[in-house]
Amino acid sequence: MNLIQIAAGPIIGAIIGYVTNYIAVKMLFRPINPIKIGNWTLPFTPGIFPKRKGQLAKALGNAVGNNLLTSKDVENMFLSENIKNAIVQEIGSSLYEMDEHHTLKNIFAGFVSQDAYQVLREQAENIICSKIMSGVSRMDIGTIIAREGRRAIKEKIHGTMLALMVNDQLIASVASPIGAKVDAYIQENGQDMIRSIVREELAVLENQPLATFMQKIEIEEKHLTGMVDRIYSVFVQKKLGGYIKQFDIAGVVEKKVNDMDVLEIERLVLSVMKNELNAVVNLGALIGFVIGLLNLLLK
Repeated sequence: MNLIQIAAGPIIGAIIGYVTNYIAVKMLFRPINPIKIGNWTLPFTPGIFPKRKGQLAKALGNAVGNNLLTSKDVENMFLSENIKNAIVQEIGSSLYEMDEHHTLKNIFAGFVSQDAYQVLREQAENIICSKIMSGVSRMDIGTIIAREGRRAIKEKIHGTMLALMVNDQLIASVASPIGAKVDAYIQENGQDMIRSIVREELAVLENQPLATFMQKIEIEEKHLTGMVDRIYSVFVQKKLGGYIKQFDIAGVVEKKVNDMDVLEIERLVLSVMKNELNAVVNLGALIGFVIGLLNLLLK
C-alpha cells in the first residue's frame, strides 16, 4: 500500500466531514425560500431560520419581555442612584431656570391638549371650591356672628341705663336671626362667590411665570430638587410598572424580529457566532479525518 492510498482515506474523510458540516451550517439560513418541484417541496427548504423566524421572534420576545427586561428591571434601573440623580437634577435645574415665558399654563400645554387642560382646570376649580365651601360650612359662621354679636352688644351697653332694660333673651332674639340670615346667605350665594374668587386667582396663577411663583412661595433650588426627587420616586414605584406593561416589550421585540429580513438575521447571528460556526465546520473535517484514519487502521 503506497503513501497515496494510505493518505486517501483520512483526507477524503476530512473533506466529507468539512463539506457536510459546511452545508449544515449554511442550511441554517439557506435557502431563504422553499424550493418546489411541482407540488412537492424539497426537504429542508427553506433553511431553519427562514422557516422558524416567527417562532424565533416569539421566543426572543418572551425571553426579553418576561425574563431579561421585566417591568421590575426597568423600575430598578430608573431608581438607580446614577440615573435618578441625573434626571432629578436636570428637571429641578430646568424648572428653576425657566424664564418669564414658561408659565404654568404653557408648561401644561406641552403635555396635554387645550381641551384636556380646560377639563383639568375646571376639575381643580371644582375641587378647590368644594373644599373651601366645606370648610366654611363647618366653621358655622352664622353661629359665630350671633355669639360675637351678643358679646359686642353686652359690652356696648354695659354700665348704661340700657343694660337695665335689655336682657340676654332680648339680645339673643336680635343676634340669632342675624346669624341665621348669614348662614342662609352663605348657603345660597357662597359657592358662586367662592368660585368667582378662585377663578380669578387661578387665572393669575396659571399666567404667572413659574420662577416668580416659586420665589413667592420661597422655594429654593435644593428644596425644589427634593420635591422632584420624591415625586419621581413615587411615580416610578407606583406608575411606571403599569406603563411598561402597556408597552408590551415582548410584543415589540417579536414584531421587530418578524420585520427583519432573513439576511439581517444571518448577519446578526454571524457577527456573534462566526468563529463558533467555523469551529463546527473544522470539527467536521477533524472527525472525518479521524474516522478515515481509524478505517485505515482497522483494515
